[in-house]
Amino acid sequence: MKIIRETVVLKRRILEKLIQWKGSKNKLALLINGARQVGKTFIVREFGKSHYKHFIEINFEKQVSVKRAFEGDLDARTIILNLSAMGLGAFEEGKTLIFFDEIQSCPQARAAIKFLVEDGRFDYVESGSLLGINYKEVSS
Repeated sequence: MKIIRETVVLKRRILEKLIQWKGSKNKLALLINGARQVGKTFIVREFGKSHYKHFIEINFEKQVSVKRAFEGDLDARTIILNLSAMGLGAFEEGKTLIFFDEIQSCPQARAAIKFLVEDGRFDYVESGSLLGINYKEVSS
């Protein structure tokens, strides 16, 4: 019983932090890293679906073809156009959370996040495990 109560409290704290991040001005992309199978994807998915009109989840290990959206130019306009053309969901300015899961599998997406955030139209959360192991693959 104690473990369940502690889990609920921890989940609530994490959700409160995510809500605080959503409300911040000039926000950066949020990076959630940690071991596999600890609930990173679950909590982001729950947050995105309940606090945004549109939630777009991209898992770079399950949806390998999505990596093509990050080939070539890494400017936000091109990337969003590419992702939109792939039919991933509605991209509505200020009302969409884009979740890059298992981002360690796509170094180009990790490099592009800077440009996507600067664009400012959407909010971004990145998640992955083992991110520190292959950090040298990222140019930016």
